[in-house]
Amino acid sequence: MHRFTSAAAASCLVLAPGLDASAQPAAGSRPIVRQDAMTRVSEHVYVIPDEYVGFVPNVGIVVGERATLIVDTGLGERNGEIVLGEARKVADSDEFYVAATHFHPEHDLGATAFPASARVVRWSAQQAENEELGAQTIERFSGFSPIVAELLEGAEHRAPDIVFEEQITLDLGGVQVRITGVGPNHTRGDTVFFVEDDRVLFTGDVVMSTFPSVSADYADLDLWLENLDAFEALDPVAIVPAHGRMGGAELIRRYREYLTSVREAVAGARGQGRSPEDVSASLAEDLAARFVDLEPPSGPQMGRIDAAIRAAWREEGG
Repeated sequence: MHRFTSAAAASCLVLAPGLDASAQPAAGSRPIVRQDAMTRVSEHVYVIPDEYVGFVPNVGIVVGERATLIVDTGLGERNGEIVLGEARKVADSDEFYVAATHFHPEHDLGATAFPASARVVRWSAQQAENEELGAQTIERFSGFSPIVAELLEGAEHRAPDIVFEEQITLDLGGVQVRITGVGPNHTRGDTVFFVEDDRVLFTGDVVMSTFPSVSADYADLDLWLENLDAFEALDPVAIVPAHGRMGGAELIRRYREYLTSVREAVAGARGQGRSPEDVSASLAEDLAARFVDLEPPSGPQMGRIDAAIRAAWREEGG
């Protein structure tokens, strides 16, 4: 049974690298979550949009009668303070859950701004990735620009209060949020959030309106395609990706078309006895042209396409 639909896994509760240049902020931009820009997506869901600024996520705020869930907290404590302030404008209580779609700094390092009473929720695979790669990833991000280094000075991943296996459902009071580990896709700890009452799906980097950032080293494209099928079966009325514009099920379908095309093209090329370098060089431009609608505002992302090709090559036995 696919982990996204596993009801039994929801009871398994324990209390307790890949980044391409497109994620970097454009010259002159500041990776700061914007204040007073919150938009209401549904009865219980608000989003602070990233407005296509590098290193700024789409921040989710899910409001229940008893508690509020924050999905992605921004790059460092300064951003987390902004997110907390915005959340308090709409929250019905001062009880918070805090979680991230994956371990990269712009998604998880604002959590330290939240009060000690806030409960940090993580999938066990995401927590393991934090422990293994978190410190070096913070150091790597800090080298991208002076403003990123400033925002990450002294930053660290907040310890989790709840670590779950596969899936857990949070009851916020009048609204249920199903949280599911779905990696490895973009990262090993990719985590998605489905607001059941509103049918709003937070997909992280697993579904976006731009080319997916596939980890060439460990992405599981079979699993990714299974995830897409499971997402579509939920019949979401709104999809909130980690970055870029929000949409509907068309985002899922387009990712399926793209990843399927990558796999089919790579399988055909391997059958001709070609080298992986030749395959990547010959396929990338064609895929960019066929899926030009997935280009981000900054233009073609050949690095992301190349990574998807290399992941498919690896899965084919290369």
